[in-house]
Amino acid sequence: MRDQAISQRIGTRLSRGYLVGFGLLVIASEMLPVPRAVQDTVYDLVSLSVVVAIVVGTRLHQPRARVAWYLMAIGQGLWVIADTTFNWGQDVLHVETFPTISDGFYLLGYPVLAAGIALLVKDRMRARRDLGPFLDTATVTAGLCLLSWILLARPTIESLHQSPGAAAVAAAYPAMDILLVGALIRLVSSPGGRSPAFRMLLAALALLITADTLSVAFDLFATNTVSVVEYLWLLSYVAWGSAAMHPSMTELSDPVSSPELHFRGLRLLAVVLATLISPAILAVHEVTGVTVDVWAVIIGSVVMFLLVVMRMSLAIEQIAAAHEALEKLQDELAVQATHDPLTGLANRTQSMRLLAGSLGRSRRSGTTTGVLFIDLDGFKDVNDSHGHRSGDAVLRQVALRMGEEIREGDFVGRLGGDEFVVGIEDVTDEADAIALADRLIAAISKEIVVDETLNVRVGASVGIALGRGGETSVETLLNEADLAVYRAKAAGRGCALLFGGDARAALKRHHDTELAIVEAIARNELVLHYQPIVNLHTSEVDGFEALVRWDRPGIGLLHPAQFLPIAESSDLICDLDAWVLQTAVTQLAAWNEERGDRELQMAVNISGRHISRQRIRHDVAAALGVTGIDPGQLVIEVTETALMDGSAAADNLEVLRGTGVVVSLDDFGTGYQSSTQLLRLPVDLLKIDRQYVDTGSPATRSLLELMVKAAQAFGVRVVAEGVEHQDQLDLVRRLGCEYAQGYYLGMPVPAERLHPREPRMLSA
Repeated sequence: MRDQAISQRIGTRLSRGYLVGFGLLVIASEMLPVPRAVQDTVYDLVSLSVVVAIVVGTRLHQPRARVAWYLMAIGQGLWVIADTTFNWGQDVLHVETFPTISDGFYLLGYPVLAAGIALLVKDRMRARRDLGPFLDTATVTAGLCLLSWILLARPTIESLHQSPGAAAVAAAYPAMDILLVGALIRLVSSPGGRSPAFRMLLAALALLITADTLSVAFDLFATNTVSVVEYLWLLSYVAWGSAAMHPSMTELSDPVSSPELHFRGLRLLAVVLATLISPAILAVHEVTGVTVDVWAVIIGSVVMFLLVVMRMSLAIEQIAAAHEALEKLQDELAVQATHDPLTGLANRTQSMRLLAGSLGRSRRSGTTTGVLFIDLDGFKDVNDSHGHRSGDAVLRQVALRMGEEIREGDFVGRLGGDEFVVGIEDVTDEADAIALADRLIAAISKEIVVDETLNVRVGASVGIALGRGGETSVETLLNEADLAVYRAKAAGRGCALLFGGDARAALKRHHDTELAIVEAIARNELVLHYQPIVNLHTSEVDGFEALVRWDRPGIGLLHPAQFLPIAESSDLICDLDAWVLQTAVTQLAAWNEERGDRELQMAVNISGRHISRQRIRHDVAAALGVTGIDPGQLVIEVTETALMDGSAAADNLEVLRGTGVVVSLDDFGTGYQSSTQLLRLPVDLLKIDRQYVDTGSPATRSLLELMVKAAQAFGVRVVAEGVEHQDQLDLVRRLGCEYAQGYYLGMPVPAERLHPREPRMLSA
């Protein structure tokens, strides 16, 4: 990068120095009164400098189209030879004949220069294989050829009728200029940036063509203005050399993928003007009576007509190709939008759409539509053991096998991961759907060849749901199949289960209960009962645990086990937890005011789903903010399994502990935490499950003692749960538990039956 920057700085300075230095030299030689021989020497020096400048610039900047620039150097080199021989003949030999050998070198230089520019533009247009610009250039060139023939070439030939050779050479100059004009038009109409090198090369070509045209015209009308023409030629040389040495010369050959609309418009305007040349010549002839070469006009018109027809044909082909490409792209986008890219199966959105269509037809015909929900067994092991590439290969094979098992008109879709769905229409009876499920399980369970060195096996569990007469929705049918596959996995995997009438009724009850819980929260049908937590050192009630009940109209008081599992199946449990939290701390605030102190604590159970959400932080902060209780009076109780589900719960608990809230681990011993794992848990209290408080088994007592000692070793206080008689109370006190809770110490009761100003005393 540094070398490139250095070369660019050098190139910029060389280009500017060359342009200024030789530009001043040209001006001085043409304007100062110096001998003709000096002017010719300067002319030869400038023409030679162009060759050197092109070679130096090409070697310095290493453009993509080096061949194009070297061709330009060769063309300019031919002109150096021509300039030198011409000036030698005039200044030394004093030869004034026409043509001379120098004319041969001049004429040879034109096609070489035109080829270099054409190659430069070709590289610039490499990214676009389009004949349109070439045909446009050819049309404009044909028009200019006609104009040049009428105005310059034919009059020149007629003026030199005594020498056919001289006439041919004289006519060749306008023809060669036409080549350069075509190259100029091609360069101007090419897309891409207009760099300094581009503009200088454009100026060089324009000056050269202008000088050549004026030279022929002046010779034709015997006007002695040689110095003006030479001045333009020399400036053309200087501009060409400066363009070659400028670092932006590399951009001239950089491919451009999309044309600029501005230059398309320029090409169109040039083509229109070119096609109007023939009628314009005829109009001038008709109005002024000037003699014109009619056959030249006819030939030029025919050539331009054919070129325009070819251009129109190409445009029609391009439009057709673009339309075909657009249709192909639309088809590809439609496939991408509706199909899984890995397996080629219908994706979730398309599967839902196809199921909706099946149910619609089923509704009209009174037939049955079936949905099979397929969940692969053991796929995660393949992914974990052999990588995602192997897993992808397995999914593709599974998709192919399922597609081979279904009937025409049915479909297979991938819902995501290792979950698939099969939609079947016109199901005769349940046995047909079960038979298809069994075939799918058998096909999927066959050995899968991943590659030459790896064979794997996966299984499948299938849940089946049937919608008769279109009596259900797509969402309901898919949910039923999902529940069925869940039960199939629980039943041992590798089997198919039908979502029957009993399951549908249970699902409806579940849904109805969810709605009823939502209404219960809104109507304050939920109530809290408070169970005391006793300090075993002081025998006083240190706090309460808030336990929710549902006073359901028409049914009566429901205990948590009768409705909490349903709430915990969705985020509804978070709303319920928030209600319990707010109600419990509000009651605690009332007791604080009644007692005149802030010594009581309130324990509130929070579900695993809620504790894993960021929402818990807001809910706790809102409850504390509204009631004004001390954060240390609030105890958040969570289970072991809630902390095992991920780091989100632990992170939230750490944040809550940072505000002063106390965290308690509930039902310890029912999960999978070992005692040593307590060190990593963000807890202050450990509530031992009631099964370990039973005094009937020595093994149980030993486990209880081990738990208490481990907790105390880690600085965690212990609450013994489920104390129901005196022996249990004596045991937990003897083992060193700080707190106890249970029916023996106090039943859960409504707040109005408690008198926290007179804490219950326990006998020793």
